[in-house]
Amino acid sequence: MSLVSVVFPIVTGLGCAAALASARAGLPRAYAITKATASLGFIATALTTGATGAAWSSLALGALVLSAAGDMALAVRGAKGFLVGLVFFAVAHSVYFAAFTLHGTRGLIFGATVVVAALFAGGAWLSLCDRIPGSLRIPVGVYLVIVAAMLAAGTATGISHRAWLLACGVLLVAGSDIAVGRERFGEPLFANKLLGLPAYYAGQTLIALSLAGP
Repeated sequence: MSLVSVVFPIVTGLGCAAALASARAGLPRAYAITKATASLGFIATALTTGATGAAWSSLALGALVLSAAGDMALAVRGAKGFLVGLVFFAVAHSVYFAAFTLHGTRGLIFGATVVVAALFAGGAWLSLCDRIPGSLRIPVGVYLVIVAAMLAAGTATGISHRAWLLACGVLLVAGSDIAVGRERFGEPLFANKLLGLPAYYAGQTLIALSLAGP
Protein backbone atom coordinates (compact mmCIF):
# COMPACT_ATOMS: atom_id res chain seq x y z
CA MET A 1 0.00 0.00 0.00
CA SER A 2 1.39 3.42 -0.98
CA LEU A 3 1.80 6.32 1.39
CA VAL A 4 -0.92 8.23 -0.49
CA SER A 5 -3.47 5.43 0.04
CA VAL A 6 -2.72 5.50 3.78
CA VAL A 7 -3.36 9.24 4.03
CA PHE A 8 -6.95 9.13 2.84
CA PRO A 9 -8.21 6.59 5.42
CA ILE A 10 -6.72 8.93 8.02
CA VAL A 11 -8.70 11.79 6.45
CA THR A 12 -11.86 9.71 6.78
CA GLY A 13 -11.07 8.91 10.41
CA LEU A 14 -10.42 12.55 11.27
CA GLY A 15 -13.57 13.62 9.41
CA CYS A 16 -15.61 11.08 11.34
CA ALA A 17 -14.19 12.28 14.67
CA ALA A 18 -14.91 15.90 13.74
CA ALA A 19 -18.45 14.96 12.69
CA LEU A 20 -19.07 13.35 16.08
CA ALA A 21 -17.73 16.44 17.83
CA SER A 22 -19.94 18.69 15.67
CA ALA A 23 -23.01 16.57 16.38
CA ARG A 24 -22.29 16.65 20.10
CA ALA A 25 -21.89 20.43 20.01
CA GLY A 26 -25.06 20.92 17.97
CA LEU A 27 -23.36 22.44 14.91
CA PRO A 28 -25.33 21.18 11.87
CA ARG A 29 -23.29 23.01 9.23
CA ALA A 30 -19.98 21.75 10.63
CA TYR A 31 -21.55 18.29 10.90
CA ALA A 32 -22.41 18.28 7.19
CA ILE A 33 -18.97 19.58 6.16
CA THR A 34 -17.05 17.06 8.26
CA LYS A 35 -19.20 14.18 7.00
CA ALA A 36 -18.48 15.27 3.43
CA THR A 37 -14.77 15.30 4.24
CA ALA A 38 -14.96 11.77 5.65
CA SER A 39 -16.83 10.56 2.56
CA LEU A 40 -14.36 12.16 0.18
CA GLY A 41 -11.65 10.33 2.11
CA PHE A 42 -13.04 6.87 1.36
CA ILE A 43 -13.70 7.75 -2.29
CA ALA A 44 -10.09 8.92 -2.64
CA THR A 45 -8.95 5.74 -0.91
CA ALA A 46 -10.73 3.65 -3.54
CA LEU A 47 -9.23 5.67 -6.38
CA THR A 48 -5.68 5.46 -5.05
CA THR A 49 -5.89 1.72 -4.40
CA GLY A 50 -6.94 0.90 -7.96
CA ALA A 51 -10.74 0.74 -7.98
CA THR A 52 -10.89 1.37 -11.73
CA GLY A 53 -8.79 -1.68 -12.54
CA ALA A 54 -11.71 -4.09 -12.97
CA ALA A 55 -15.39 -3.91 -13.91
CA TRP A 56 -16.66 -5.06 -10.51
CA SER A 57 -14.45 -2.66 -8.55
CA SER A 58 -15.46 0.24 -10.84
CA LEU A 59 -19.08 -0.54 -10.00
CA ALA A 60 -18.20 -0.61 -6.31
CA LEU A 61 -16.54 2.79 -6.71
CA GLY A 62 -19.83 4.08 -8.10
CA ALA A 63 -21.58 2.71 -5.02
CA LEU A 64 -19.13 4.58 -2.79
CA VAL A 65 -19.96 7.83 -4.59
CA LEU A 66 -23.70 7.19 -4.27
CA SER A 67 -23.22 6.39 -0.59
CA ALA A 68 -21.43 9.70 -0.09
CA ALA A 69 -24.40 11.50 -1.66
CA GLY A 70 -26.80 9.62 0.59
CA ASP A 71 -24.73 10.43 3.63
CA MET A 72 -24.88 14.14 2.80
CA ALA A 73 -28.67 13.94 2.39
CA LEU A 74 -29.00 12.35 5.83
CA ALA A 75 -27.11 15.32 7.27
CA VAL A 76 -30.12 17.47 6.34
CA ARG A 77 -32.71 17.54 9.07
CA GLY A 78 -36.30 16.54 8.35
CA ALA A 79 -38.24 13.90 6.46
CA LYS A 80 -37.17 15.12 3.02
CA GLY A 81 -33.47 14.67 3.75
CA PHE A 82 -34.15 11.23 5.18
CA LEU A 83 -36.12 10.08 2.14
CA VAL A 84 -33.53 11.41 -0.32
CA GLY A 85 -30.79 9.71 1.68
CA LEU A 86 -32.79 6.47 1.76
CA VAL A 87 -33.11 6.51 -2.05
CA PHE A 88 -29.41 7.22 -2.58
CA PHE A 89 -28.38 4.44 -0.21
CA ALA A 90 -30.87 2.01 -1.74
CA VAL A 91 -29.34 2.64 -5.17
CA ALA A 92 -25.82 2.44 -3.72
CA HIS A 93 -26.51 -0.92 -2.09
CA SER A 94 -28.08 -2.18 -5.33
CA VAL A 95 -24.93 -1.20 -7.22
CA TYR A 96 -22.83 -2.91 -4.54
CA PHE A 97 -24.94 -6.05 -5.02
CA ALA A 98 -24.30 -5.94 -8.77
CA ALA A 99 -20.56 -5.41 -8.20
CA PHE A 100 -20.23 -8.28 -5.75
CA THR A 101 -22.29 -10.61 -7.92
CA LEU A 102 -20.09 -9.74 -10.90
CA HIS A 103 -16.97 -10.50 -8.86
CA GLY A 104 -18.44 -13.91 -8.08
CA THR A 105 -19.32 -16.10 -5.11
CA ARG A 106 -19.46 -19.78 -4.26
CA GLY A 107 -22.98 -21.17 -4.25
CA LEU A 108 -22.91 -22.81 -0.82
CA ILE A 109 -21.35 -19.77 0.81
CA PHE A 110 -23.88 -17.45 -0.80
CA GLY A 111 -26.72 -19.68 0.37
CA ALA A 112 -25.47 -19.47 3.94
CA THR A 113 -25.05 -15.70 3.85
CA VAL A 114 -28.54 -15.25 2.41
CA VAL A 115 -29.96 -16.95 5.50
CA VAL A 116 -27.89 -14.80 7.85
CA ALA A 117 -28.77 -11.61 5.96
CA ALA A 118 -32.48 -12.49 6.03
CA LEU A 119 -32.30 -12.94 9.79
CA PHE A 120 -30.51 -9.58 10.08
CA ALA A 121 -33.17 -7.77 8.04
CA GLY A 122 -36.01 -9.53 9.84
CA GLY A 123 -34.60 -8.65 13.24
CA ALA A 124 -34.10 -5.02 12.20
CA TRP A 125 -37.67 -4.82 10.94
CA LEU A 126 -39.14 -6.33 14.10
CA SER A 127 -37.17 -3.95 16.29
CA LEU A 128 -38.28 -0.86 14.35
CA CYS A 129 -41.62 -1.58 12.67
CA ASP A 130 -43.81 -0.35 15.55
CA ARG A 131 -42.02 3.02 15.45
CA ILE A 132 -42.05 3.56 11.68
CA PRO A 133 -44.85 5.84 10.42
CA GLY A 134 -47.31 4.18 8.07
CA SER A 135 -46.20 6.27 5.09
CA LEU A 136 -42.62 5.06 5.47
CA ARG A 137 -43.18 1.38 6.14
CA ILE A 138 -43.03 0.27 2.51
CA PRO A 139 -39.92 2.35 1.63
CA VAL A 140 -38.11 1.17 4.77
CA GLY A 141 -39.17 -2.43 4.18
CA VAL A 142 -37.91 -2.35 0.59
CA TYR A 143 -34.68 -0.74 1.77
CA LEU A 144 -34.09 -3.53 4.30
CA VAL A 145 -34.53 -6.14 1.56
CA ILE A 146 -31.93 -4.32 -0.56
CA VAL A 147 -29.53 -4.07 2.37
CA ALA A 148 -29.97 -7.78 3.08
CA ALA A 149 -29.20 -8.64 -0.56
CA MET A 150 -26.06 -6.46 -0.46
CA LEU A 151 -25.01 -7.99 2.85
CA ALA A 152 -25.45 -11.54 1.57
CA ALA A 153 -23.60 -10.91 -1.71
CA GLY A 154 -20.83 -8.85 -0.13
CA THR A 155 -19.97 -11.26 2.66
CA ALA A 156 -20.20 -14.24 0.31
CA THR A 157 -17.89 -12.54 -2.17
CA GLY A 158 -15.44 -11.62 0.57
CA ILE A 159 -15.37 -15.16 1.95
CA SER A 160 -15.19 -16.77 -1.51
CA HIS A 161 -12.19 -14.64 -2.53
CA ARG A 162 -10.66 -14.53 0.97
CA ALA A 163 -11.10 -10.77 0.79
CA TRP A 164 -11.56 -10.25 4.50
CA LEU A 165 -11.45 -6.46 4.31
CA LEU A 166 -14.42 -6.59 1.96
CA ALA A 167 -16.42 -8.98 4.14
CA CYS A 168 -15.78 -6.94 7.30
CA GLY A 169 -16.52 -3.68 5.51
CA VAL A 170 -19.89 -4.91 4.26
CA LEU A 171 -20.83 -6.12 7.74
CA LEU A 172 -19.95 -2.75 9.27
CA VAL A 173 -21.86 -0.75 6.65
CA ALA A 174 -24.96 -2.91 7.06
CA GLY A 175 -24.69 -2.73 10.84
CA SER A 176 -24.46 1.06 10.76
CA ASP A 177 -27.95 1.15 9.24
CA ILE A 178 -29.30 -0.12 12.56
CA ALA A 179 -27.92 2.95 14.29
CA VAL A 180 -29.49 5.19 11.64
CA GLY A 181 -32.84 3.45 12.13
CA ARG A 182 -32.66 3.86 15.89
CA GLU A 183 -31.74 7.53 15.44
CA ARG A 184 -34.62 8.16 13.06
CA PHE A 185 -37.37 6.02 14.55
CA GLY A 186 -36.26 5.52 18.13
CA GLU A 187 -34.70 7.97 20.53
CA PRO A 188 -32.33 10.50 18.85
CA LEU A 189 -29.46 9.79 21.21
CA PHE A 190 -25.85 10.78 20.60
CA ALA A 191 -24.95 7.15 21.33
CA ASN A 192 -26.51 6.17 17.99
CA LYS A 193 -24.08 8.42 16.14
CA LEU A 194 -21.23 7.37 18.41
CA LEU A 195 -21.72 3.79 17.25
CA GLY A 196 -23.10 4.28 13.77
CA LEU A 197 -20.74 6.83 12.24
CA PRO A 198 -17.46 5.05 13.05
CA ALA A 199 -18.96 1.73 11.88
CA TYR A 200 -20.15 3.31 8.64
CA TYR A 201 -16.95 5.12 7.72
CA ALA A 202 -14.74 2.22 8.78
CA GLY A 203 -16.87 -0.13 6.69
CA GLN A 204 -16.76 2.03 3.58
CA THR A 205 -13.00 2.50 4.00
CA LEU A 206 -12.44 -1.26 4.27
CA ILE A 207 -14.51 -1.79 1.13
CA ALA A 208 -12.49 0.91 -0.63
CA LEU A 209 -9.23 -0.74 0.40
CA SER A 210 -10.47 -4.13 -0.80
CA LEU A 211 -10.93 -2.78 -4.33
CA ALA A 212 -7.17 -3.03 -4.84
CA GLY A 213 -7.58 -6.78 -5.38
CA PRO A 214 -8.05 -8.47 -8.79
